[in-house]
Amino acid sequence: MEKEYNDLKRRGTFKIVPRAEACNEQILPLKWVFKYKLNSDGYLQKLKARLCVRGDLQITEEETYAATLAARIFRALMAIAAAFDLEIRQYDAVNAFTNAKLSKPVHCYCPEGFNQKGHILELLMALYGLKILPLLWYKELTNILAKFGLKLVLGTNCLFTDGRLIVFFYVDDIAVLFAKKDLLRLEEFEAKLLQRYEIRALGDL
Repeated sequence: MEKEYNDLKRRGTFKIVPRAEACNEQILPLKWVFKYKLNSDGYLQKLKARLCVRGDLQITEEETYAATLAARIFRALMAIAAAFDLEIRQYDAVNAFTNAKLSKPVHCYCPEGFNQKGHILELLMALYGLKILPLLWYKELTNILAKFGLKLVLGTNCLFTDGRLIVFFYVDDIAVLFAKKDLLRLEEFEAKLLQRYEIRALGDL
């Protein structure tokens, strides 16, 4: 819990403000969600705590729908990769949704174990549980891919190319198709991605 709270604080996800600052605004509760990761033998490998907003209580008029990659597009990409002997690299964006800035601050009560009398949290970046979260991450990632020189393939969602790389993503999983001769371009793209986000390079898909 301390690690999660401090990581979010370090990344500027929230700031602590006097409760009076949100006198006319909704204040949402936060909830701890715990995950226990077991290895293949059933032994405990990792404990994880994630801080989430009770988004089910959130009142918002903002659009919340975010597009995802269609299954038929994924199948077509795998067929193209097989037909043209393309390489496919896979990446996982760590705490992806928390990379997106909020269009307007959201106020939350301090989480259990971290109460500060007379104070609340003002969220500046997205946090799991918010209704608008998937859309914020979608906009963030598509904007960054465009800045990296990639263009959206018309008639699709979550599929970008620059003629040498084909990049697609499904929520926070990102994959890149490329020919062996374009390895240098892939490495350049990967370096930019790692510079921008906390990313796990997972090797071949």
